[in-house]
Amino acid sequence: MKLDMLNVNYITRPWFFDISIEFIKELKQKVNLNVILIIAPATASYLGITDQEAKEYLNKTLRLEDVLKGENYERVYPYFEGAKVLCKFEQHNESSFKNTVGWSKLLFSNKYLYNSDFTILESLSFADWYFLFRIRNKKLFYIIHDPVAHTGEERGRIDTLNRLYFPYINQFITYSQFSAKIFSKNFPLFKEKLKTFKMPVYTSLNIGIDKGFKVNTRKKVVFFGRISPYKGAELFYDAAIQLAINYFDTDFIIAGKTIDGYQPEFLNYNPYQNIIIKNRFIDLEELYEIMVDADLCVLPYLDATQSGVIMTAYAFELPVLVSNCEGLLEYCFDKENFSFENGNMDDLRNKMETLISSPTLLAQNKRQILSYTQQNVSAQNVDLVIAIYQNQQSIY
Repeated sequence: MKLDMLNVNYITRPWFFDISIEFIKELKQKVNLNVILIIAPATASYLGITDQEAKEYLNKTLRLEDVLKGENYERVYPYFEGAKVLCKFEQHNESSFKNTVGWSKLLFSNKYLYNSDFTILESLSFADWYFLFRIRNKKLFYIIHDPVAHTGEERGRIDTLNRLYFPYINQFITYSQFSAKIFSKNFPLFKEKLKTFKMPVYTSLNIGIDKGFKVNTRKKVVFFGRISPYKGAELFYDAAIQLAINYFDTDFIIAGKTIDGYQPEFLNYNPYQNIIIKNRFIDLEELYEIMVDADLCVLPYLDATQSGVIMTAYAFELPVLVSNCEGLLEYCFDKENFSFENGNMDDLRNKMETLISSPTLLAQNKRQILSYTQQNVSAQNVDLVIAIYQNQQSIY
């Protein structure tokens, strides 16, 4: 521990792992950093933890190096090196009393957490009250990813948490200007406490090693991510149908697991050989195989505040075609050629056809992606969050 540095706690969950470790990698160079990963059985697989391991770890707090093994640990070690990292395994039911007891045990065994100058939260749960009560005299910063519910998704629980905890948050942070606008509209009492980060490219997802994958000689157009009503997978499929017959040298891939209760028709019947459906959780090796030689990633979202899929694709320098949702356009570098009218299948099909036939446009967009990657926006985000804290201290 360096005595001249701030002490910071950072609490996150596997859902946000890809974006949080980019920030953690830079933050640990400027502060004494304590990280707590809150892991429930349903999210353990995000970190490469097996179901059996998740059962063994339940209700325990373990060091990161005792949880992640082999290649999984080697991949993330550079991002966490120098920080203290604990993995808090919780019950799936977040309001379980066992989760609160877990916080009590964790704090009793790791009293250095009380010495933090401020704590950054990336999620809120009903079990967090104990932890937040114990550090109530410290500053709380909350990174909020989705201020309101997406189309087809229910947020009653989140709304209750917001009403419960928001009055005690000192600083709110979003990762897009559009998300900030939505936050300010829906939570006007707290809009003066809001700042905005820039989204980083998810460099950790490009494993960048030779797994013996055969380079595809066919073109690939990819829809990747959780399959949910608001993400427009059916729109992508309809556009792919119209292109598949004429572009027999191109594979149109839908890769990701559907959410519970959502069953688009193409999962039951898909007669097209070059439209490939991968309805499952996509691990890093399969992600690499899909993305490394793809030509285009398509995000036909009906609504979006921001998108981790864009930054996942950018990690592979893969151009992205987005619907003209404001939250997606913010990180689209060529809006004329790489965006289409939201919900308009004809416009989507035409833009897809233009781009897979235009290597010059794709190459130009790749250069724009590389330029953004080289900015290292996470380092800028760290400087901003430290400046916010120092400014608050000078006021008080």
